[in-house]
Amino acid sequence: MSLRTLIALAVVVVQAVGAPILPTSVREAADGITADQLARDLAFIASDELRGRATPSPGFDRAAAYIVNRLKAAGVTPAGDNGTYLQTYTMIESRVDLAASHIEIGGKRFALDADFVLRSFSGQPLTGTWPVVYVGHGWVIPDKGIDPYAGVDVRGKVVLTHGPRAMPKGVVIEQFGRVTVGASNVVAEAPRRGAVAVLMIPQTSTQPGWWQQLQRQNLVRRELDPSVPSAYAAAQVTSALLSPTGTEALMAGERFTTNEIVARGDAEDYPATFTLNKSVTFNVQASTVPHRPYNVVAKIEGRDSRLRNEHITVMAHLDGAVGTRSVEGDDIYNSADDNASGSAGMLSIVEQMMKSERPKRSMIFVWDSGEEVGLWGSRHFVANPPVPLSSVVAHINIDMIGATRAAESADEHSPAVPGPNEVYLIGPGVLSDKVNALIDQVNRGYLTMTLNRADDRWDSEFFYPRTDAGPFLERGILTIGWNTGLHRRYHQPSDDARFLDPKKIETVARTVFATLWAMAETNERPAIDKPIPVSVPRHR
Repeated sequence: MSLRTLIALAVVVVQAVGAPILPTSVREAADGITADQLARDLAFIASDELRGRATPSPGFDRAAAYIVNRLKAAGVTPAGDNGTYLQTYTMIESRVDLAASHIEIGGKRFALDADFVLRSFSGQPLTGTWPVVYVGHGWVIPDKGIDPYAGVDVRGKVVLTHGPRAMPKGVVIEQFGRVTVGASNVVAEAPRRGAVAVLMIPQTSTQPGWWQQLQRQNLVRRELDPSVPSAYAAAQVTSALLSPTGTEALMAGERFTTNEIVARGDAEDYPATFTLNKSVTFNVQASTVPHRPYNVVAKIEGRDSRLRNEHITVMAHLDGAVGTRSVEGDDIYNSADDNASGSAGMLSIVEQMMKSERPKRSMIFVWDSGEEVGLWGSRHFVANPPVPLSSVVAHINIDMIGATRAAESADEHSPAVPGPNEVYLIGPGVLSDKVNALIDQVNRGYLTMTLNRADDRWDSEFFYPRTDAGPFLERGILTIGWNTGLHRRYHQPSDDARFLDPKKIETVARTVFATLWAMAETNERPAIDKPIPVSVPRHR
């Protein structure tokens, strides 16, 4: 080990030693988080009566009212709209009219689902006749000099590409969830270049029954209005995959026959960009309905006259992933671990923080909505924060904290679930040596949980983008996530409270409480002190 490395490590240790230790009163407040209270809150939030708390739904409203009443009783300051605890946003639900939608090519009409299927839907009706520009695979990769749109103006035109899995020949694109590192696919690039729609030519390498599997997909789009940029924002363009019959009509009389163009696509030997002789008419009809979901937002102000203007946000999504399929006679997706556990844990953290000595910085707590369907609540929050986003020094995310691999537990044999005194910690190891050292110090001086860092690495989807903290990280904010892993009940009706361990939730919630208080107390501003990985796109 070099002298420079030894000095750097010594600096980190000294910084950690100089970090605040939990005062006795703060530790006592953290100890006030109890498994009994958490079990009661979990039982209500994940009850059958609330039916999983979809966004929006009466069940979500009841869960939100339950939390709001407790916040009022604890005397927590509202941080929502107009002096309330609710931060409301608009979500537009758009539905394609299947029977009324069609494409016309060469004077022939082709019906939706019979002759073409939607791969994405912009949320708006699409009617008009436009010229068509072929762009091969449709990917743009600047570092490799790949840009099939170069020298061609696709504004006000339909982009034609191969699909749905066409790739540049010999190119490997790193993909993390919906993020493609250093590359942009046709659905992202076409609207950026001003195209009105995307058509796709089918590949012959598809599996038997592929058409039936794609039918009736992407007919409904739910998205924020206005949309907020993020990896999980809905597509901004309507794209359609043609059937072989539709492709025959499109390529009739063109530079390449259907067999030639499909073969070139299958071989990843794409012809140069060209404009087709014919235009295409789209008639995709849709209806829209606005909804008004909301987050629950509360604030605890710090005690320091200067540092109280800096904020740490803490978030647990209150909604659940509510499915429509009955499994073994159960059709209620209670969403207990995901994420009634985190919602209940954060409620106890807030209540006990009100009984504690206040730290220097302020804290904002958000029970967000729409996490399971597009990160609506967190995306709206970063675009419309109750305080300047520049004042948010760190973000803590609590999502699924009730599972344990303890003996005789429901997850005793689940390899992705941590042990009884273990929790996954994600983010600080990638982003901040100083905060990472602070968390370790606080943990050693309190409950000494095993902090499992298997996903605390830049190439884990659980670091980014598969997290409600994603919109914060995209805007350069330090993010720290806590969870207890995936189990076989994930997004299933069997995600019930009876399978979770309130004692585990207690231990994690107490540890989060101590970490939050210490981060809010330290004189030095918590910050990212390492490069943000290239897997994270940056948005404003």
